[in-house]
Amino acid sequence: MNIGEVRPEGRTSLSPEMESMSEPYEPVPGPSGKLLIGNTYEYDRDRLGFLARAQREYGDVFRFSSSTVVVQDPELIHDVLVRTNAEFRAESPLVSGATGRFQDIIDRRLPVWMSTRRKGWRGMNLAGSAAYSSRLVGQFAAIMDEQADREVDVLSLMKSFSGQAIADFCLGGPPADRESVRAVAEAVDRAATAAVALMSSSLTLPHWLPTPRIRRFRRTAQDVRSVLLDQVARRRAAVIRPHTQDLLDELLHGAGAELTDEAIYDVLNVVLRASHGVPGASLSWIARQFAMDPDLAARVRAEADEVGLATSSDPLGIADFPYTEAVIKEVLRMYPPTWLMGRDIVRETRVGKWTLQPGQHVMFCTYLVHRDPRWWKDPEELLPERWLDGDTPHSRYAYFPFGAGPRICLGNQLGMLQLILAAAWLATRFDIEVTNLEIAVPAPQALLVPRGLRAVFHSRV
Repeated sequence: MNIGEVRPEGRTSLSPEMESMSEPYEPVPGPSGKLLIGNTYEYDRDRLGFLARAQREYGDVFRFSSSTVVVQDPELIHDVLVRTNAEFRAESPLVSGATGRFQDIIDRRLPVWMSTRRKGWRGMNLAGSAAYSSRLVGQFAAIMDEQADREVDVLSLMKSFSGQAIADFCLGGPPADRESVRAVAEAVDRAATAAVALMSSSLTLPHWLPTPRIRRFRRTAQDVRSVLLDQVARRRAAVIRPHTQDLLDELLHGAGAELTDEAIYDVLNVVLRASHGVPGASLSWIARQFAMDPDLAARVRAEADEVGLATSSDPLGIADFPYTEAVIKEVLRMYPPTWLMGRDIVRETRVGKWTLQPGQHVMFCTYLVHRDPRWWKDPEELLPERWLDGDTPHSRYAYFPFGAGPRICLGNQLGMLQLILAAAWLATRFDIEVTNLEIAVPAPQALLVPRGLRAVFHSRV
């Protein structure tokens, strides 16, 4: 996630109801930074530390640069998320200079996109999601058994699984489509890797700059587009199946208005991209936590044994694993892969007492909100039990690992199912030994990941 460019200083104004409390046009406070580079250098040296220090010094709303404001108050964050598609937009190009064309496309296609998204939402929440559980466990077992008892890069392994799993959900269908699923998963992985290379920098590069990173980003994005549109065309030409077997079937033949190939591509692209790196990062944190706390893994294992994870022929869902779900929620609280979220401002609007202008950006750090002692009791302790007593364990709006509002993650329920089943299988089948725990600390780049985590998954059977 790019936190923004450093541009000449601008001015913002207060909302009318706040003018009596402060001078009009008072700028949002924040660190001034250094000449020409602003705060970028200090931020890149220690991203979480910089944001935490600025919040302590300037409050829950502070300026990172003339174009970027950081918001850390949960209610203000929720308000911004709810108003996405009105005063704010979620989409932001990874290269600068394309913003005007990009916004024109968004304005023209937003009504169609939201209608398509609603249809995709139905597809992501079909009863087939539960039936998909047996296939998902089988995929995870095959991948993990192949890597058992040898040291591996955990993030790469988990991303491989999550990429194949979501490609199967989107395009799995009959066995004849196995090669197509693999090709899609590999194309998405290449595109995601290229995007991470750009997103890991705090500076947005000009779109015309022919750097190897930008060329690779564009090439891999086009590859994903080509392979997905090819899959849509092939499925349209095929005989209609009596029951929807994957998300593409639902988009093509489910209830609602007929969608264009382009609209279907949009949904598949978003779902595949969003469900690639994030679940992989989450599973990496889960593996690390199981290695650090064998008792935690034992409790997850006991629940998996009770529901018959390894032997049940019935589809399993989230409700079958209440303790494991609590573990996942707590891991997502302490180590949210999407540690930094943002919205672009498309028309003049207010955030709290501040008036912000089109072209500016609002950012919020999920990681810091999820660990703020004002909103959570014992925030530095991993306590799954906090989710089991029936009471909300946090202040209002202080938990948002999947976002909120009209652009909440499309596959949040499917993602939870994937994480729960994979975590239960890990605890059931393996004892995990992390070989470099001292250096596998949070690394806040495009995603929050345990830096360089390596482990041996020792077979229990």
